[in-house]
Amino acid sequence: MRLTVRRRVTNVNTGLYTSGMDTPMLVGVSHPPVDGEDDYRAAQAAWHVIWRRLLTSIRATRDPQERFDRATETGEHLPKMTSEVAAERADAALGIQAAEDLSLTELGGRISTTRQGAWRLTSKARQKEQR
Repeated sequence: MRLTVRRRVTNVNTGLYTSGMDTPMLVGVSHPPVDGEDDYRAAQAAWHVIWRRLLTSIRATRDPQERFDRATETGEHLPKMTSEVAAERADAALGIQAAEDLSLTELGGRISTTRQGAWRLTSKARQKEQR
């Protein structure tokens, strides 16, 4: 028996629900942090659980074409997520440099990279700021 879960369905026990904005939300994770609240660990744990569940779901797909399509669809999201996280790293590196008044060499040592790596990160963040 094949079940189809469509977007914007909220009463399906899939571990995910989607808001009206088409944004997947993880069940069990609180609302975005407010008033200095830091829910990174809870969100990270939920992310790992849902990732394992997604992979298990893909692997359990009986039809090879559907399994291939699901794996492809999932893989198409990864480059965007990687890019978003890279932008956050660059912004954070620039923030560290500004907050601690570090040279590129000092920043590289602080974040465990080379001077050139620190330059690439801070340059990327500055380019984003200029846009």
